[in-house]
Amino acid sequence: MSSLCVSMMMLLLVAPAGAAATNAGTPAGTTAPAAASDKAERTTRAAKFFEGGRYVEAALEFEALRRDYPGDPSLLFNAAASRDAAGHFAHAVAYVREYLARTDIGPDDRKQGEEQLEESARKVTAVTVSVTLPLEGPQAVTVVARPVTRSAADLRPELTYPRTTPRQPLKLELDPGAWIVRVEGPGYQPAEQQVTVASTPLAISLRAELVPVVHTPPPQVRAVPPDVVKTTSRGLYISGGAVAAAGLGFIAGGVGMIHGQRVKTCDDPTLADCRRRFANGFVVRNIGSTLLGAGAGLAASGLVWRANDPRQRMIAWSALAAVGGVGLILGEVLVVRGTIPFSRDNTDPQGTLAGWSDHWGEHRHSALPALAATLRGLGVGLVAGSVAGLIVQRKHLGPGGARAIRVDPSAGPGHTGIVLSGRF
Repeated sequence: MSSLCVSMMMLLLVAPAGAAATNAGTPAGTTAPAAASDKAERTTRAAKFFEGGRYVEAALEFEALRRDYPGDPSLLFNAAASRDAAGHFAHAVAYVREYLARTDIGPDDRKQGEEQLEESARKVTAVTVSVTLPLEGPQAVTVVARPVTRSAADLRPELTYPRTTPRQPLKLELDPGAWIVRVEGPGYQPAEQQVTVASTPLAISLRAELVPVVHTPPPQVRAVPPDVVKTTSRGLYISGGAVAAAGLGFIAGGVGMIHGQRVKTCDDPTLADCRRRFANGFVVRNIGSTLLGAGAGLAASGLVWRANDPRQRMIAWSALAAVGGVGLILGEVLVVRGTIPFSRDNTDPQGTLAGWSDHWGEHRHSALPALAATLRGLGVGLVAGSVAGLIVQRKHLGPGGARAIRVDPSAGPGHTGIVLSGRF
């Protein structure tokens, strides 16, 4: 039977070209002759390897042709015949079974395939593989059989057996020798076992385990240390309170100067001393109003530290800094404009002692400059406290520190202001 099988194999090996052309079809265009020529040359080379007893090389060539021309069944049969001649009976059986499962082979070819299968199947041993999978995992896996070769020249590809019903045992047909049987699939860690196949049937079990789900911990949100938050906010409250208290003192002193008897009932015929004391009183009061506003701004920026989210604090400080900048500019403008009437009347050289009471009564309150000075001071406090908060937070949450924050003046046609920039 062995000599008959080799004779039949030779018939397919030396004359596959016609069948290949019939089965594979002819591609359109000018590439068809080139493709047919390439296939014919490679088939002839594989046949020469077989005739020369170089069965492994013939098998490799036919396997490559089979991948490139899957529509030609003779290439699959010739690969099986080459593997059988090389003593790789498991591969020969697998290839012939695949060959016989095709529907595009004729009766004579099918008969030859059945005879080849009968011949090769006598030389393999049954290895039953039972696969155990977790119920919660995918049920589609692949069983792989890899021969443990003894030399570099013994080149054999892995045999793969896709399984959609892995709970049913799988019967492998393997050559005598060492094999590694492995089960693998999406979501599973490969599980394998090495077996030594002899003439007695074997049964092995493989248990596939799911790939461990790596729970990546959520990124830790960096935070300013609580003691820094406490110290910084307390510092802003204390400094704001101290500045505001100093402002109240200046306001009281300025009001005292404005309403003092030396200004109210001035007896200087030249009015020079009266005017100077009157103007100084307003300057001191406005300084106090500025300090009062600055203290309130510092304390307000300190309240932002109560927020636990660094991003919320950043947004709040950025908004307060912007509001403070507007308040600073607007307050400065109103201070200048609000003091113009008083400055004009208080420096009028035509003023006389007889008119001093009316002059003092008209300007003694002058609330607009005081309110404007308070607004200016509030802007200064908000900007200073917010920038300090941004710097401290940036220093503890990442590199950059104070270098990440910049406060620059901005001036141009029709506008004056400050620019707060940086990475917050």
